[in-house]
Amino acid sequence: MVRISRISRQYPDRLRTYQVILDGSDVGSLSRGETLEFKTQPGSHTLSLKIDWCRSNEVSFETFEGEAPEFRCGGLTGLKVFVGLWYITFGRNRYLWLKRVDF
Repeated sequence: MVRISRISRQYPDRLRTYQVILDGSDVGSLSRGETLEFKTQPGSHTLSLKIDWCRSNEVSFETFEGEAPEFRCGGLTGLKVFVGLWYITFGRNRYLWLKRVDF
């Protein structure tokens, strides 16, 4: 099982959903403040997010029987909002962020 939570304190994408990509397949969408859980088989996996043509970093991880890795994600916050045009063009693969938090 994999758990992913989206932070709620972001303004630019508050009405939009993020597509969750697990092992190259779209497995669902994540709204502001929402937490989703996905069943996985033990082994190596990759996780990333997508919104329109923008993406997040891709996180590689391994799961083991009975383990539930947890991730947090979000978009532009703070001063990054003021350079949003750069993030939707040249920085489009860093528009969203994703990190593992269960360590």
